[in-house]
Amino acid sequence: MITARFYQKPSNGSIHMTIRGHADSAPKGEDVICAAATMTAYTVAQAMQFMHENGQLKMKPKLHFADGEAIVIATPTEDAYAEALHTFWVAQCGIHVLAHNYPNHVQLEHLTV
Repeated sequence: MITARFYQKPSNGSIHMTIRGHADSAPKGEDVICAAATMTAYTVAQAMQFMHENGQLKMKPKLHFADGEAIVIATPTEDAYAEALHTFWVAQCGIHVLAHNYPNHVQLEHLTV
């Protein structure tokens, strides 16, 4: 089961995405559900890297990718907060669709921090 979480930490202005687990809907390397979740995570990571290069983040984003785990944490500047939040929201929409279409393989957890 893939579990995804998206949340903000108002105390420091950071935005978080964690995606963990495996869909186990097909053999490794052939699992299109895992591929969709992974591509979503890589897209957010690349967008945050671009924002960092453009001076829109207070610090370099935390990007962690390992087998069955993707973590992206970004702390945007005040002027770029809406843009960064929108990027994470679009990714959350994609994961929501995966969870809706494949409820036995993907779970979107709603957190309040």
